[in-house]
Amino acid sequence: MTVSYHSTAERPILKLWLEDDAGALIDFSAGYTFSFKIGNAGSSALLTKTSNIAGAAGAGSEPDGTPNVTITWSAGELELTPGAYMGQLTATSSSLDRVFVFPLEILPVVT
Repeated sequence: MTVSYHSTAERPILKLWLEDDAGALIDFSAGYTFSFKIGNAGSSALLTKTSNIAGAAGAGSEPDGTPNVTITWSAGELELTPGAYMGQLTATSSSLDRVFVFPLEILPVVT
């Protein structure tokens, strides 16, 4: 899965269906805090986000199911230099982390 957004976009909301090692959706509806970073592996994050990330029980699968994590963007957050990056979501519960990493692409816009 590669996630793509145009630089300066705030929509659509990022919807994720995240699974455990057995392939079952993880219930993120209670007890988790989240952080999301965009950047390159081994380098400082270009964006670190800890608000507007919601966990849920989730159901089904993309695109018709209910995601178990959604990320809502605020104005200006994705005003990043176009390029290929990594998205890194960390879900923390009881001081233990689950880390999910996926390719994320920021596309240029006409100026």
